[in-house]
Amino acid sequence: MPESGKEREIIGGLLEDAAAAFDRGGIAKAKALYSGILRLNPNDPTALRRLAAIEINAGEAQSALELLQRVSTAATIDATLCHEIATALRLSGDTKGFRLALEAALRIDANYAPAIYDIAVFYQQEKNYAQAQRAYQRLVVGGIRDADTFFNSGVVAYKSGNLVAAERWFHASAIVAPDAPRTYLNLAMIYRTWGYLTQARSCLDRAVALAPDSPEVHWNLANLMLVSGDFENGFHEYEWRFRRPSREERKLPIPRWRGEPLGGRTLLLTLEQGIGDAIHFVRFAAVAAARGARVVMECHPGLESLLATANGVAATVTAGTPVPEAACYLPLMSLPHILKTTLATIPAATPYLTVPASAPQLDLIGAGLRVGLVWRGNPKHEADAVRSVSLDMLAPLLDVPGVSWFSLQVGSAAAERESSPASSRMTDLALLLPDFAATAAAVSALDLVITVDTAVAHLAGALGKPVWTMIAEANDWRWLNGRSDSPWYPSMVLLRQRRGRNWAPVLTWLQAALRREAARQVAAKTSSAPA
Repeated sequence: MPESGKEREIIGGLLEDAAAAFDRGGIAKAKALYSGILRLNPNDPTALRRLAAIEINAGEAQSALELLQRVSTAATIDATLCHEIATALRLSGDTKGFRLALEAALRIDANYAPAIYDIAVFYQQEKNYAQAQRAYQRLVVGGIRDADTFFNSGVVAYKSGNLVAAERWFHASAIVAPDAPRTYLNLAMIYRTWGYLTQARSCLDRAVALAPDSPEVHWNLANLMLVSGDFENGFHEYEWRFRRPSREERKLPIPRWRGEPLGGRTLLLTLEQGIGDAIHFVRFAAVAAARGARVVMECHPGLESLLATANGVAATVTAGTPVPEAACYLPLMSLPHILKTTLATIPAATPYLTVPASAPQLDLIGAGLRVGLVWRGNPKHEADAVRSVSLDMLAPLLDVPGVSWFSLQVGSAAAERESSPASSRMTDLALLLPDFAATAAAVSALDLVITVDTAVAHLAGALGKPVWTMIAEANDWRWLNGRSDSPWYPSMVLLRQRRGRNWAPVLTWLQAALRREAARQVAAKTSSAPA
């Protein structure tokens, strides 16, 4: 039944009251007023849409959808309504319906900015960066000048490897929203990748000023300090890692070690982060032992016997098993902070690990230079997409004469190895490497290891084995900035990817260096042969 003039007047007043209540933050009052309007007129489109918006903000997707469906039968469908329905569908988890509703909005109005923005964000989340960038570009061409559009355009460009464009977009975002710390964080990441550490520090100082209590800001500052070689301040900032979401420190009902002499009492070093980190930082057990600690090392499964060979480690315990009695504990990667480690005081003597006695003896038969190869890391690592390479990309190395190749690659990359023509030119050791003790035995039997930034790089370095490590442009802090050597591992050569994620110069260097090493091997054997 049509509204009477009196009803329209009452509803108009209620709509004004509800809007005013909403603007003042009185969500409950606004909801009650809109609900009252719908008792007077169940099909009032304004009340239905505004109540649906309240339900969406409250996470009540199904209720919002029911309200919006009533709008669609009572009023003309426009782009805004389609977008509101899309928002409710996204909240309910209906991805297909969400996209269809957005497409409907854009059929009605091809330039409807909220729908274009949401479809851009959808493509971005799906890692379809080309489509996302096109959608964001439509917004910019259409005159949109908001910080989120600029910022997300920068993120998409960064993820696509176009750091020059990303820098430009982040600067645009900073002009529109100069007090948003996230923009300065991302600019700092770009400048750090390029080796512009002074500019990166300026951006992070600005971010710290804007968000002094942000764990993410301090985490990024720690990484910059560390990559700059400022270990004492960097490891102090690195303690902020435990305040990041879902990364809280696992605290035990015993004191946290602060570096005091222990007089033979037990210090439990608790596990954190990855296998490579454990191999890298177990070197500090010897320093703790020198302060009177009996060091017990908590380990990833499969690392126990290897890390038990480290100087200063009295015993190992597998993560997930009952924690042994101890006087105090410390997360493994807090040791450099507690010990006030600097670049000059790194315990860099190698080997600090040896092949466990329980490891199998591997006789790797091959003519010439025997080289182990690893081309992919853990696919779950957040940076694996940029640090790993394809086996086919490395295939030209396998043609260098005088080299026998051995694959140390394990895990999900096995399928790639089996399908690559390059696999026929190397011996696959995967089945012989059930744990890191066996991997240590294999590495020790080789002349050289070539690897991307993985746990095997740390293992080879810790064993004192010559290792050539391929480092991505956006390298981890421990490889510092611009160096071809590592203060952590004297036997390691760092091969740095060039700007633009370009590995070609690294491959050229590897081919030439392999030829030299193979020739040197032949010359050495010839000179030592009996006359």
